[in-house]
Amino acid sequence: MKKYTALYFSVGLVVILALIILVFGIFFLNEKDPRETFNTFHLRFTQVSTLVLDDPVKVNGVKLGKVEAIELSGHRVVVTIRLRTDVKIPKDSEIRVQNIGIMGERQIGIILGDQTDYFAPGDTITGQFDAGIAEAIGLAGELCDSTKVLLESVKHALNQTIVNPEFQERFKTLLVKAETLEDRAITMLNTTDPQLKKSLQGLNQVVVKVDSLIDGVKPPIDNMFANTDKVMSDADKLIGELEGVTNHLDELIVKVQTKIESKDNTVGILLNDRTLHDDLVKTVHSADSLVRVILHDGLDINVDLF
Repeated sequence: MKKYTALYFSVGLVVILALIILVFGIFFLNEKDPRETFNTFHLRFTQVSTLVLDDPVKVNGVKLGKVEAIELSGHRVVVTIRLRTDVKIPKDSEIRVQNIGIMGERQIGIILGDQTDYFAPGDTITGQFDAGIAEAIGLAGELCDSTKVLLESVKHALNQTIVNPEFQERFKTLLVKAETLEDRAITMLNTTDPQLKKSLQGLNQVVVKVDSLIDGVKPPIDNMFANTDKVMSDADKLIGELEGVTNHLDELIVKVQTKIESKDNTVGILLNDRTLHDDLVKTVHSADSLVRVILHDGLDINVDLF
């Protein structure tokens, strides 16, 4: 019996040790410390790309948590993380989905801020997404697809133009006509070149003669302009004298008008006395009647001799 008791004790001890190793292995593989406690936060992103469960959460580069869940909420992605309870997240912190490997591995990176106002466990925090190699490869794939479409278009255009035999024949015909046109142009230039040179020489002679004619006519023209300047100065002098005479006449007219309006002279008295005017009119009428009688009846003169 004692023999079996020792055997049972050994087997039980091995099983207990195996269980202990299994438990610690599980915690080791999951990078969990039974002594650590964690808080839960919810992070909201526009996209998370290749981020998966159990990806690390690093605070200022130190791994202090991991991703617990990823789910779509409306037009955004909500990532649930577990973070050690001794870590507090200020409200001015930066939270990003970061690329950490050439194969597109991701992590949650938290850069702590300086505020003393902190997020509470369970809060939802808005983060940002950093493009990485996966996005670059995706863009490269789109670029390759666009390049492929472009090459197909170029190939189709070449098949319709340069590679097309009909286009080649038309192009050859065009080249032959262009060469013929070039030959005709050269022939025309060779034919017209001597005549053109002769015409230019004649034009040069005409220009020389015109220059000589202008040189001969220039002195009389200069004299004419000089005489014109003299005539203009004389005309200005004459105009000045006429203005003096006009001013003198204006003064004389003012004086005569003043004399006529004054009653201190004979003309003024005659013009301003109505009675004298009427008497003069009557006298003139009487004299006119007397002259008419004399002309009609004759003049009868009686002479008395003493």
